[in-house]
This record gives sequence, structure tokens and C-alpha cells, in this order.
Amino acid sequence: MDVNGIIVIILAFVDGLFFGLAIKKGVVSFVLLFVAFFLAAYVGFSFIPKISFSGIISKIISYLVSHISIITNSLAIGTAGSFSLLIVLFIVGLAVGLWKG
Repeated sequence: MDVNGIIVIILAFVDGLFFGLAIKKGVVSFVLLFVAFFLAAYVGFSFIPKISFSGIISKIISYLVSHISIITNSLAIGTAGSFSLLIVLFIVGLAVGLWKG
């Protein structure tokens, strides 16, 4: 029995829940940190040597694009259905985290 699809569904909800809790507890620090990283990237200053904000974003996007087919093939409801299910579960977890956090 292949449980990868079930694990992906559970992890999407839990990931949204953790994001919701983190945002609820530290929204001001999150915004200020994002602004600090954006300003540092604009000026050309990097907090960690050899790492830039644009480099991190491009690596995240390339990782998501290369692994989206693996994630959607784990669920037997098709690419569009599984991707939308993961997004909906993430948003539900985010809402629960913001509400209960």
C-alpha cells in the first residue's frame, strides 16, 4: 500500500497550521524581517556570505517546479486536483493556525 499521497496531504495541512501559528505569534517581526532582507538585497548586502535574496527565491522556484510532478503523481486524482487539494488544505491549516494561535 502506497501511503505517499496520504503523507503529502497530512503534511500540507500541518505545514499550513505551523505557518498560521508562526504568523499569529510573530507578525510584526515577520514583516520587519522581510523588509530588512528586501532592503539588504536592494543595497547588495547579504547577511550570510555567498547567499542573496534573489538566489534563494530562484532556488525555491526551481525546486518547486522540478518536484511538483513528483508531489502530484503521489495522489491518484490528477495534477490539477492534487495541486488544488494541497493548496486548499494548506489554506485551511493556515486559517486554523491563525484562529487558534
